[in-house]
Amino acid sequence: MLLTPTDPADQRRFLPEIQGLRALAVGLVVLFHLWPLRLTGGFVGVDVFFVISGYLITSHLRRELQDTGRIKLSSFYARRMRRLLPASLLVLAVTGVAAALLLPPQLARAAGREVVASTLYVENLWLASRAVTYSASNDIASPVQHYWSLSTEEQFYAVWPALILLGAWLGRRWLRGRTNVAIGLVLGTLALASLVHSMTLTAADPAAAYFVTTTRVWEFAAGAMTSFFLSRWSPTRPFALVLRWGGLAAIVATAALISQATPFPGAVALAPVLGTAAVIVAGDTGRRDPLARLDALRPVQWLGDASYSVYLWHWPLIALVPFVTGHALDWPEKLGIMVATGILAELSRRWVEQPFLTGRLRSARPATTFVAAGVAMAVLVGSATAHARVTERVEEAAQQARIDQLATDPCLGASAALNPDRCGNPFVIPLQGAVTEADSPWKRPACDPECWDGERPGKVVALVGDSHADVLYHALEPALAAEGYGIALFAQGACPLNLSGRDVWLGGPRDPAECGDWSASVVADIRALDPDLVVASAFVESRWTDPAVGVEGYHRTWRALTEVAPVVVVRDHPTTGGAWGPECLAKNPGNQEACSVPRAVALPPDSGYDAAGAGAPEDVERVDLSDLFCDAERCHPVVGGLPVYWDKDHMTATFARSLAPAILLRVDLP
Repeated sequence: MLLTPTDPADQRRFLPEIQGLRALAVGLVVLFHLWPLRLTGGFVGVDVFFVISGYLITSHLRRELQDTGRIKLSSFYARRMRRLLPASLLVLAVTGVAAALLLPPQLARAAGREVVASTLYVENLWLASRAVTYSASNDIASPVQHYWSLSTEEQFYAVWPALILLGAWLGRRWLRGRTNVAIGLVLGTLALASLVHSMTLTAADPAAAYFVTTTRVWEFAAGAMTSFFLSRWSPTRPFALVLRWGGLAAIVATAALISQATPFPGAVALAPVLGTAAVIVAGDTGRRDPLARLDALRPVQWLGDASYSVYLWHWPLIALVPFVTGHALDWPEKLGIMVATGILAELSRRWVEQPFLTGRLRSARPATTFVAAGVAMAVLVGSATAHARVTERVEEAAQQARIDQLATDPCLGASAALNPDRCGNPFVIPLQGAVTEADSPWKRPACDPECWDGERPGKVVALVGDSHADVLYHALEPALAAEGYGIALFAQGACPLNLSGRDVWLGGPRDPAECGDWSASVVADIRALDPDLVVASAFVESRWTDPAVGVEGYHRTWRALTEVAPVVVVRDHPTTGGAWGPECLAKNPGNQEACSVPRAVALPPDSGYDAAGAGAPEDVERVDLSDLFCDAERCHPVVGGLPVYWDKDHMTATFARSLAPAILLRVDLP
C-alpha cells in the first residue's frame, strides 16, 4: 500500500520539513539574485513559498472551521498583519530612505513609487502594468521589486477565507453537510481555471503573466489541496521517501535547468509546485532519512524560521550596495551581503517579528491591530508621496534651467560637438547633473497625431517611426518651432515604418503582424495629411527574415510618401551597448568614460538608413548625427556635460533637445 488513512491523533503541529522547504526556497532565491548566471532558475523558490502558504493557511482555516463551525475573519486578518506588516514596513522604510540617499534621482523617484505600491501590496500589479508598457521595457529592478511576491501572497490572503466559507456554505446547503468535499470542489475548480489561465497568458504575454495574481492562484491552491489530502491520507514510509526525494529533486532540477528566458509560470511551474506538495505530503520520513537529519540541523531550522526576514533584506542590499562601492558586485561583496542579510534578518526576527507573534502585542484586539497597521501604512505612503512631490518640483526647475541654458551656452549638450574649437573635446566635459524624472523622453504634449493647438500651422513635418522616432520629437520640436513648422507624430513602439508585409519582420516586443498593419495605416494617414516634409527613424535592431525584402519594403514606403513630400531618414542614434546608462554613470562617479562603448558596438548597421542610400527613390535624404555622440573610436554617455541616455537606448529629453541646432544645420527644410 502506498497510502493509509490519516489518524487525527498523529497530526503534528511543528513540521521541520516545512522549515526545511522554507530554507531551501529562500536559499534558491538569494543565490539566484547573487549569481543569476549560475543558478539560472532559482526564482522558483518563490513558487515553493506560495505552495507552503497555501498549505499552512488552509490547514489553519480548515481546523478552525471544523472546531468552531466558523472562521473569525477579524482575528485571521489581524494575525496576518501582526505576522507580516512589522518587518515588511520596517524594510520598506529603511530601503526608501536609502534609495533617496544613494540612487540617482531618476531611480530614486521610481523606487519611491514602488515603495508606495509595496506598502499597499499592489507591487505585483504595478510591475505587471509596466511589463506591458513599451516605454517601460528598459526599466531596471528597484530595491523593493521583490515585494511583488508579498503582494501576491497578501492578495491571496484577502480572498482565501471567503472562498473556504463559500465552500462550507455550499456543502451545508447542497451536499448534506459534507463541507470538506464542497470546499475541495471550489478550490479545485479555481486551481484548474488558474492553471489554464497561467499557461495561456504565459504563452501570450510572459512578462505580465509572471506578476499577476491570477496566474499564481493555482500554486496556493495546490498547497490547499495538499492540506485536504493529508486530512484523509498519509503515505506509507517507502512511498514517503519516494515523495520526499522526488519532490526535492523536482525543485532543485527546475532551479538548475530553467532560466529567465523560460516562459514562466505556465506549465513549467508544475515541477516545483508539485515537488513542494510531494515533500509536504511525505512529512516525517524518520531519522534514518538523510534529508530528515538535514532538516533537523540548527542552521537549516534557523534559516527556515528567519526566511521571511532574509527574503525582505537580501534584495535591497544587492540593489543598493553597487551604488556605494561604485562598481558591480564581486565575490567578497556578495559574501558580505549574505552575512549582512543574516545579521539583519536575525535582528528583525528577534526584535520586530517575534514581539508581535509571541509577546504581549500578540494579544492586541483586532481593531487595535487594524488601526495601528493603517496608521503605519499611511505614514509610509504619505512620506514617500510628499518626498516625490518635492523632488519633482526641484527636478523640473533644474531641467528648465538647463533648457534655458541651451539657448545661450554653445558648449552645453550636443552643441559642444558643433563647436570643438571653442568648447574643446565635447566628450570629456564633466557631467553637470544626473538624469532625473524630468528628463523622461515620454513626457511631451499629447499628439494624436497633431502636436499643435488650434489651426494647422503654415508648414507641417510628419515624424514617423518607433520609440526612437518618438524621442526624436524633443530634438525636432525646438528646431521646427523656430522656423514656424508644426509636427505630426506617428509613432508606435517597436514598429519601424515599412511596407514589406505582415510576416517578414522578425519583430521584438510587438507582434510583427500588428506592425505591418500599422505601417499600411500610417502611410495612408501621412498621404492624407499632405505634410511638407517626412522625417523617419527607427531602432537599429529592426530585423528581417529576408533583408532584401526589408529594403524593398522601405523603398515601397518612401515611394508612396515622396509622392506628397520629401523624406529624411535619420540614422538611429547610438545605444549603450546593453548597459543601463544612468545606472552606469551613478556607479562610476567622476569616471564617465567607464561607460563609453566602442563605436562598432554602439552603432550597428541601421537597415532603414542603409536602404535610404543607393537605390532609394528620389527625394529621400539621409542624415547622420552620430558624430555628435561618438568620436572615431567610441560613443560616449555624456556630451557637453549632459547625460545622453534615459535607459539603454533612448535619449533623455534634455539631450535630445540639445540636438536642435544640428537638426537645423543638417536637415533641408522646404
